[in-house]
Amino acid sequence: MKKSLQHCFSLLIILFVAITCTTNDDSAVIQGSVFDAQSGNIIENALVQITAPGEFNDLFARTNENGQYNIGGIEVEGVTDLTLTASATGYNDLEEVVRITPGESISDVDFDLSVEGSGDGDGDDGDGDGGGEQISGEAGGPAQMELVGVTNPFINVAETGANTSTTFTFVVRDSAGRTVNRDHEVLFEIIRGPGGGEYITPETGLTNSEGRVTSQLVSGSLSGTVRVQATIDRSDIGLTIRSTPVLISISNGFPVEENFNVGPKVYNFDAYGLIEESHTNNITVSLGDEFGNPVKEGTTVWFRSEYGGLVNGSAATNANGYATVNMSANGSTPQTHPNGIGYIDITAQTIDVNNNYIEKTMTMLLTTPRAIISVTPNVFDVNNGGSQNFDVTITDLNGYPMAANTQIFVTAGTGLVASGDIVDFQMPDAFTTGPGTTEFNITISDSDPDVINNTEGSFTIQVVSPFGTTTTTTIQGSRAKTSSN
Repeated sequence: MKKSLQHCFSLLIILFVAITCTTNDDSAVIQGSVFDAQSGNIIENALVQITAPGEFNDLFARTNENGQYNIGGIEVEGVTDLTLTASATGYNDLEEVVRITPGESISDVDFDLSVEGSGDGDGDDGDGDGGGEQISGEAGGPAQMELVGVTNPFINVAETGANTSTTFTFVVRDSAGRTVNRDHEVLFEIIRGPGGGEYITPETGLTNSEGRVTSQLVSGSLSGTVRVQATIDRSDIGLTIRSTPVLISISNGFPVEENFNVGPKVYNFDAYGLIEESHTNNITVSLGDEFGNPVKEGTTVWFRSEYGGLVNGSAATNANGYATVNMSANGSTPQTHPNGIGYIDITAQTIDVNNNYIEKTMTMLLTTPRAIISVTPNVFDVNNGGSQNFDVTITDLNGYPMAANTQIFVTAGTGLVASGDIVDFQMPDAFTTGPGTTEFNITISDSDPDVINNTEGSFTIQVVSPFGTTTTTTIQGSRAKTSSN
């Protein structure tokens, strides 16, 4: 039977029900699938039960995510006709009679269920034992459990001040899908967890009149994933029903120093002596717990600036453990930092699980938006078709590299072309002077050797800071256009 297995569903939690039973070598097995008769799609969680003879009524199975079922442990003494009934919510029931012998395995006993109200179901003859959304009559004993609610699958480590508990609810049904009555005992236990003192309360619950039972998981001191199992022991028929769908994550503990970091958007910031509220530099903290998970959202971090600078005083972490404040250009001209003029320190501080302050400090450099440009030689004389090299030094007014992301351009005059380090260059985020940060080389070449008239020429170096301040130097000279004849 060729069926379309297309299905589209979204589940937060997948339910697995494990039922233990005894079998022997003479046990027969019946397997098959359940489909929607109109669309051909598989039907998940459909019930397939042996409804006759009566001694086999306790044998049933539910279809898995592929619409397949498997009923084992069928012990017959001879050739026996079994009536199988397939049912699912929203569908008409359907019966099939299967003849089976001891130890036989029969596959492909499939059911095509019609939608209720479609008029093509053959499982309801008016005698009350087929069709409908739910089989009527008094509920039998527990046969299956379904998780119907978890208030929060993500909770926080204990004592963090956030949500540290979650409630979960199961509904218990009999083999026909009817909710059981009250006072059936369900045992809850943690079968996997981080071992930080997390616990379930109560550990044992009783079903209410709607077949529901509820308990609660409370977090401990450690982060990790918790799996909860619900169990019903039916010693009266030798059956144990287990359901282990509950996966709850405990995370977002207290901050620890080794997972506490602070850094700016740029370390070299063009704010020395500049007052401009809108000219800012982001200072960001990342804050994690001992497992490297983000701390609880809303954890407060305090900031301070030393030797100069103006920084916002505090910020709260987001869901990813980051907190950001702005440092603005407040006119500071730092003079007393151990590293020298222009340097400042930014410190971030918070509190750990033991109520101790933990801090991280980083050093920044405030440089001037205006540059000093020095070119050697300071004039040029380019021969016909020739070129000339120049050494260029560019610093801020205090001799430091220009701020990170400063743009440098070299523009040559008519008949000349410029090449080298800084023809079109963006400054790195650097503190130290030297090649590539303050020392550069450029070459000016004659690009039109066929013209033999001597002319004047020039090239211009332009430095534009992130704030927008532009510093320009132009070098003048001559192009010696002498004929070789």
